Amino acid sequence: MVNPFWILRPVIIGVIVALFPLLSVAVTAAESLPGTGPDIGKTVVYRDTWGIPHIYAPTAEAGLFAMGWTQAEDRPEELLKNMARALGESAVFDGPGAIKSDMVAHMWDHYGISQRKLNTLRPELRSHLQAFSDGINAFYAAHPEDVPAWWGTRQVDVPMIIAFGRLFLYSWSVDDGFGDLKRAGIQPGIKRTRRGSNQFAIAPERTASGDAILYIDPHLAWFGPSRFWEVRIHAGDLVGSGFNLAGTPYIGLGHNAKVAWAMTTGAPDTADIYELTLNPENPLQYKYDDGWRDITTREISIAVKDADPVSMTLYDSHYGPVVAMEAGKAYALKTSYADVVNGNEAWYQLNLAKDYTGAVDAMKTLTMFPQNVMVADTTGNIYYQRSGRVPRRPEGYDWDRPVDGSTSATEWLGIHDSADHVQILNPTQGYMQCCNIPPDAMMVNSPLTPDKYPAYIYGDLGYGKRGGWSNLRGARAVELLSNDDSVTIKEALAFAVDVHPYGVEHWVDILRDAHGNLGDIFSDDPDYVAGMKDILAWNLEERRDSTAALKYNYWRKQLVADLGADTMNQVRKTVDQYYKSATGEAYEKWLLDEGEETTALESFVNAMETLRSDFDSIDVTWGERFRVGRGDTSWPVGGGGDNDLGTTTLRNVKHHGPKADHTRWGRAGQTSTQIVQLSTPIKSWTAPPIGQSDRPDSPHYDDQAEKLFSKRTMKPTWWLPEDLVGHIKSRTVLEN
Repeated sequence: MVNPFWILRPVIIGVIVALFPLLSVAVTAAESLPGTGPDIGKTVVYRDTWGIPHIYAPTAEAGLFAMGWTQAEDRPEELLKNMARALGESAVFDGPGAIKSDMVAHMWDHYGISQRKLNTLRPELRSHLQAFSDGINAFYAAHPEDVPAWWGTRQVDVPMIIAFGRLFLYSWSVDDGFGDLKRAGIQPGIKRTRRGSNQFAIAPERTASGDAILYIDPHLAWFGPSRFWEVRIHAGDLVGSGFNLAGTPYIGLGHNAKVAWAMTTGAPDTADIYELTLNPENPLQYKYDDGWRDITTREISIAVKDADPVSMTLYDSHYGPVVAMEAGKAYALKTSYADVVNGNEAWYQLNLAKDYTGAVDAMKTLTMFPQNVMVADTTGNIYYQRSGRVPRRPEGYDWDRPVDGSTSATEWLGIHDSADHVQILNPTQGYMQCCNIPPDAMMVNSPLTPDKYPAYIYGDLGYGKRGGWSNLRGARAVELLSNDDSVTIKEALAFAVDVHPYGVEHWVDILRDAHGNLGDIFSDDPDYVAGMKDILAWNLEERRDSTAALKYNYWRKQLVADLGADTMNQVRKTVDQYYKSATGEAYEKWLLDEGEETTALESFVNAMETLRSDFDSIDVTWGERFRVGRGDTSWPVGGGGDNDLGTTTLRNVKHHGPKADHTRWGRAGQTSTQIVQLSTPIKSWTAPPIGQSDRPDSPHYDDQAEKLFSKRTMKPTWWLPEDLVGHIKSRTVLEN
């Protein structure tokens, strides 16, 4: 059978064959440093102990070709799924539940716009993206058995890569627009993606080594489009270590030889909803100033797995697609990223940056998706910008809800320069963190207060109020960083996987006081006595081997069941006082009356009854309930907790609901955790949750879950050739 990949693009593939006749060999180790000696001028992929590819190539294009190849090798189906998601074709493999997400992809016509505007990209960027896509296609051509039937005989092209970047990155902005609609009481029927992240930067004057340290820690789903992929690369000017997504080039989050960068959710407002008044005589027209404008229509058909295709009509206004209609009104979502196709420009500049100013230049392109961007460099700078493509809005309107689209008076007035964004260089505190909190809670006495910026630049309401609050992770990060003026790498690595919920000591004090006053009432209950003894001796960490941590978790859950979520939310505000970590104010202890103390203890009794019912014992460890794994195999994991219970830790894990055996397996949270020491040369460590490969027969299918993530251990990246020596497990040559 003739390989369809060769038929589809014979000219381009012929060039690839001439440049890269593919030869794969396995060896025990290189005789000289990787990329040197006999490998000089070759494109070589070395795989380390964990299956991580280390790419050495003579040029950036050759390196990106190898990156495309190795991504397809590790994630053969997920990469093509990401391309299909951008095309609005995910229902082909995910079934009817994906129809709405496909509809949204078609609304913004990610692929069509990417095709039409491809030539607006700078030549170097187009060359890089072409090399990357060529590497992907070359792998599938050599391994047609890895191409799923639903993909057919298509090749991955550059517009698909751009389209997936648009789908993934600019969905932050689209979701913010849907938030405006929901605040008006209109439900668009589109589920908002749950996102979170941690980051901190420490200046040299507050580290033991005298080097800046950066913590990179996005929290997303462990499977699906946000499943991160790890890589090291040395290819001409393109040098670095970190993570990206299957189907995207460059280092997405990580470092090059001089600079490291992190990103977290929470950003300026980059989208709006316009309320359109429809013409009662023609519902495909809407009022605009003194006349009517036409709503245009598009017919689409979505193929669905094991079902008939679904046809639907999409409606477009000059503001953007219509996302809802109700009571003679239409609602159009306008995002500042609607026509942006050069999102990779920001990463091109980040990857080639020489110091923090290169990151500033990347954000000046206004192609960066809405994020908190934190940067550190080897000259000792730490920098933060709340980045995004922010529209200039006319004054006098509530831009957090739908605005009147019947008048030109509400039209945007252009786009803000990045100089207008919330940002700071080398804060006097010597550290900063942003764990999905507003800028005024980033450090003790932060100068980044909301009164200094337009509200829509300071933040989008989809991430909470625009100031005056923090969360468990942010408060804990400030607590750790503000109380340590000589952070060692060992401490930084521990911070990254910290399992101490902020303020837990105040809740244990409530139990301690109540037990001291009223504990005799329950002295005949052996589970109460044993459980209270355990929890009052607890070290306050959600370690995988801790029995007290699980008792605490059950108690906090029982309080919600006994008192109700609304009451517990008020109690939490009284007890937790997260924002005081950022203001430096003293904690105010809450003194319970006798009735409140009785309730606390009765809930503890009930919690122990539930724990025994679930596990036939109360001496159950945290890790016996909370697990990390894949397929049929799992291992105990510490930390994670639940934000609604006040048990969330910096080591972030979100779990599925309980299985029949009452275990809960991780599904999201820390995806690509990194600690980077900005020394010369840079040193770095990583800890993803599962494994490098999606192939069930690979030793790297879930090895990091067992050997690293379960144990709260981070591995060295060995990103320099002298560090990699001794850890090479295979060598693949793509000869040029």
